[in-house]
Amino acid sequence: MPEAATATLSVYDVTGKVVTVRNIDAIKGLNSEVFTKDQLGVSGVLYYTLVSGDFTATKKMIIVE
Repeated sequence: MPEAATATLSVYDVTGKVVTVRNIDAIKGLNSEVFTKDQLGVSGVLYYTLVSGDFTATKKMIIVE
């Protein structure tokens, strides 16, 4: 993050269904969030979107059993 701010991290499955949403108080610099397999409840390809102010980024992740 370029500066400290609140952010919303949303995780979606391949059909676009929301799996989970977290509101984060991010600090300036590198931030991380840890999800367990039980929290997500699915495996395979998932997408996550981070929104903070005018910034939005969507990336892909793979959950392997």
